[in-house]
Amino acid sequence: MKAFSHPLAIARIVLTLAVATPLIAPVAIAGARTEAALEARLNARFDQLTEAGFTGFAAIAHDGEIIFARGAGYADPETNRPYTLDTQVDVGSITKSFTGMAIASLIDAGRLSPDATLADFFPGAPDGKAAITVQQLLTHTAGLPDAVGDDFSEEGWPSVRDKAFAAELLHAPGSAYRYSNLGFTLLAAIIESVTGQSYEDYLVNELLVPAGIEHTGYHSVYDDALAARNRHGEPVIEASWGGHAPNWNLMGNGGLVSTPRDILAWEAVYRSGTIVSPQARDMAFTPYVSEGEGAPSFYGYGLVVEDDPQIGRIYWHNGGNRSFNSHWRILADQGYALFATTNQRDVSADAAIEALVAALMGQEFEVQRPLEVSAAPVALPDTHGGRVAADFLAMIASDDEAVWRDYVLHRMSDDMRAVAPMVQHLAMMRQIHQDFADAEIVAVFESGNSIQLGLRDPRSGETIPVVIEYAADGSVTGLSLG
Repeated sequence: MKAFSHPLAIARIVLTLAVATPLIAPVAIAGARTEAALEARLNARFDQLTEAGFTGFAAIAHDGEIIFARGAGYADPETNRPYTLDTQVDVGSITKSFTGMAIASLIDAGRLSPDATLADFFPGAPDGKAAITVQQLLTHTAGLPDAVGDDFSEEGWPSVRDKAFAAELLHAPGSAYRYSNLGFTLLAAIIESVTGQSYEDYLVNELLVPAGIEHTGYHSVYDDALAARNRHGEPVIEASWGGHAPNWNLMGNGGLVSTPRDILAWEAVYRSGTIVSPQARDMAFTPYVSEGEGAPSFYGYGLVVEDDPQIGRIYWHNGGNRSFNSHWRILADQGYALFATTNQRDVSADAAIEALVAALMGQEFEVQRPLEVSAAPVALPDTHGGRVAADFLAMIASDDEAVWRDYVLHRMSDDMRAVAPMVQHLAMMRQIHQDFADAEIVAVFESGNSIQLGLRDPRSGETIPVVIEYAADGSVTGLSLG
């Protein structure tokens, strides 16, 4: 399952049980030029995160030099092994940033065209999909569904390819933005077709290792002695890959392992135009497609591009599954690069990055403390918000597309409904149904015109945060999940 937010989503609010964890002293960074006031702000903000339940690691570099690195909790609870700059973690959908970089490099080298189509690489591509371009795959505009298989299976490329070709398109290629893991799986297969190497071999041996990045990849670089565990003690190979090498439902779109040190080194050489050419970098960092009507963010090649009036140009991507969550971010005009990673959902890597960016910029920020959840399911309150939540949960429990359509037409506000075409709303509902239909309510909190729920996933035991914002007439005006 991938973290999800609707195009008109409000800020994430995390709703799971806070766990007291040991704090790990700040990592001493030789030659760091951190000013005392900034260092104090960052440490104070990280203390707030850990007090709220954050476990994992966060690191910041300025002009390529690491100025802050701290961990909280244990990378391995059984052995009390702490998080460090060299802990290997699952970076989830950040994998797309590496795939986008690889594709940009091949385009810049003249080995691939962004206008090349699926038919150019896969003669069996059916009508309707044969003309999908590399550019459309890179920018999530191909109309493909999110996925066609299970991250934990042992499914090979031929099976995933056949399912991809048989899948129904959600919209005409090039007509709309719709985030798709499957699109980046197809890009991984295209990399193999162009280079004659496996996706992992090309990425690791041709791009990463020559740049001194040696612990980032899939099974060939995985080191169980360095790998983080989830809160249930399962290492990445079990919790993210299913106990074996990653299958083709993950290839190119998720499941890469890396370390905080590697990610910061990668950010530095990528931005400087040394791991790939400056031309390839600029190509990947271009804001090609809006992530939704009115959205402040755009998608480049495997990364998000935003412009903040106070901070300037920002590049970022996040990723996660039921066990792990990671986030990289570059404040290009400020010279900062950040990375955060967690092994739980109480206080996410996204929340950690938001808090640390505010500390960097000297901004006030309140770290949300997770609400305690019940060991048993709880009932929705007999309130206006409770009834709004009940309607939403009844809708996602249904597998009938007509029910989803009716909810979009009659329960969403005009503004909410207008942020995406109906086909995209229905695709969103389909994904929510698949991920949350069987979840139990274990936390409820109402505040103003919003209701916050904690939904416990019966498969993983993790609690998923959900926030529904509504108007006086009960219409839904905002929705955030994950």
